[in-house]
Amino acid sequence: MTPKSNQALSPMNVIEDHDRQVDEYDNAANDEDNNHILTMGVIADIQHAPIPNGFSYSGTPRYYRHSLSTAKHAALHFEKEQVSLVINLGDIIDGKCQEVHIHCKDEKDFLPPDNDPGHDAIDSVLDALSAYSGDILHTYGNHELYNFSREDIGNKLNIPFVKEECGELVGYYYKTSICNKVRFVVIDSYDVAIMKRNDGIKRQKAVSILQQNNPNYPEKENSPEGLKGVNKRFVAFNGAVDTVQLSWLRATLEEAKLAKQMVFIISHQPIIPESSSGVCLIWNYDEILDILREYKSIVAAAFAGHAHKGSYRRDPESGIHFRIFEAALESPDPIKTYGFVDIFTDKVVVRGEGDLHSAEYILDHLRIE
Repeated sequence: MTPKSNQALSPMNVIEDHDRQVDEYDNAANDEDNNHILTMGVIADIQHAPIPNGFSYSGTPRYYRHSLSTAKHAALHFEKEQVSLVINLGDIIDGKCQEVHIHCKDEKDFLPPDNDPGHDAIDSVLDALSAYSGDILHTYGNHELYNFSREDIGNKLNIPFVKEECGELVGYYYKTSICNKVRFVVIDSYDVAIMKRNDGIKRQKAVSILQQNNPNYPEKENSPEGLKGVNKRFVAFNGAVDTVQLSWLRATLEEAKLAKQMVFIISHQPIIPESSSGVCLIWNYDEILDILREYKSIVAAAFAGHAHKGSYRRDPESGIHFRIFEAALESPDPIKTYGFVDIFTDKVVVRGEGDLHSAEYILDHLRIE
């Protein structure tokens, strides 16, 4: 006989109720385990440089040396948790590496032993990240380009740059998970850019875009002064995705759709407005977004860095989740900012460390059949 609500449960009732709760918990845990596909690590905007702490143009503190210890700590944690892969969202070192002798003139012990501080800095970060023994998918940002050519970036970060018919290198690629259920598509948002481009067609396109959209160019090429909203993106530290890469993106997504794979888009620069300040967007974000919307049935989310402040926007048209991850660079010691991303068939769970915000994103827009 079931006891009334105002009656105390007998010992047998308590045991039965406990067993029922345990069974429900175990069933829920098993359901989650069955839906779990993989876990990956993520880190953004390390921007290490062997110089004293400084500030951004807006006055935000930057911890150039501490970010190196963050990279090592994160790699050790990724290794301990045996994540399936790690995503590095770009700007692994800072452009100030090229000014190291200026910033460290009173700290001779921190000066690199040779005349190539950019190489010394990136080698230090890669050594720190080597504590993780699995695959690291790198994208690159403007700060890599302040230090290296694209050929050097490819060699350092194992990015498979391709030479297009125009003769210029572009670093877009994809990787499929071991279980073959997830495809990570890495976009090169500095395909069309002025940084480390010669007088070829891609630089010409970049110059034309800046001339048409930013009255501050070329004297103040990185200034959005006078620009409003998304037009602030037309500054020289950003770039665009050219037509060949756009065609590749559509073909890659079509291939993933036929293979019934869930897709994650990886880029240094953000893709959708309102996910960050307009000054950080890819120049032709709208063309990329149109393609992603065509494949909303398989594109789960797009991850980016560049903006440093973590933010989020779900596209109301497609349901795709757009997340910008917090920069490792801007967390003071002892805070170490990085995270884990658990991918399930029906959701994505971000578990933040340090200043990286945790979140859960439901994948109710996917139709992978």
